[in-house]
Amino acid sequence: MIKRLTSLQNETVKLSDTSPEKKRVKRAASLQQKKYRLREGLFLVEGVRAVREVRSSSWTVTAYFFTDLPEDFQKEAQGSDIPYYEVTGDIMKKLTATEEPQSLAALVRLKERSLETVHPERGLILVLDEIHDPGNVGTMIRTARAMNAQGVILLSGSADLYNPKVVRAAMGNLFHIPVFTGITEDALMTFAQKAGWTLVATALDGAADLRDFTYPQKTLLIMGSEAEGVSHSLLEKSAARVKIPMLGEAESLNVGVAAGILLYEAMVQQDPGRN
Repeated sequence: MIKRLTSLQNETVKLSDTSPEKKRVKRAASLQQKKYRLREGLFLVEGVRAVREVRSSSWTVTAYFFTDLPEDFQKEAQGSDIPYYEVTGDIMKKLTATEEPQSLAALVRLKERSLETVHPERGLILVLDEIHDPGNVGTMIRTARAMNAQGVILLSGSADLYNPKVVRAAMGNLFHIPVFTGITEDALMTFAQKAGWTLVATALDGAADLRDFTYPQKTLLIMGSEAEGVSHSLLEKSAARVKIPMLGEAESLNVGVAAGILLYEAMVQQDPGRN
């Protein structure tokens, strides 16, 4: 069903407002903050492409907000039990906290995942060790899916998976690849030991040149922050270290770019059709 919230145009939603319409807007807008996402069990997905991705996945959409509803959504909206709210551009700005929001957004339920559900016989899982920048986290999730990784693990201290900037940068790909959040180092080690995964850390010292490196059959590839790198504890626990050779004079690579290079090489090595 389609409902219109356009009567709120040019009005400021205040904490004292009690109308159902304003409560809906305030509730959705509050999801920009992690504490409200956790309390409500919801997060916001913005953009037609990203919303199409979530709609084609197993994730649960609880409501849509739009200023201009795409044609393929219109027929579904008429008979849907999920509410579609038509809003003004000003309201959409409030919901998305952006000055130039896209025309469609969706409220989606958070999803909890357990490492115990991962059972591939081979492949690579990308592990992010205190990667704080949400844009980098989203980019690496997108790249991991493109390079056929089996999943992504966000260790405690990394950016929140449901941060709007992470969701935006992932471009809908987080709905199609397992992403595990808030994983402690102890939990990671227990998972690796039980399931036979090999830890491979990115590093500069004591690391193999990527051109000469062969990925283990089941690899947990650990990326650290650009400032600190992989933690000393995880470096000590890793079975191997790998680095990307750079013939130019740049001091370092963006962590998202580095992850793309490493994931591509892993994909090439694991391709059964490779000559």
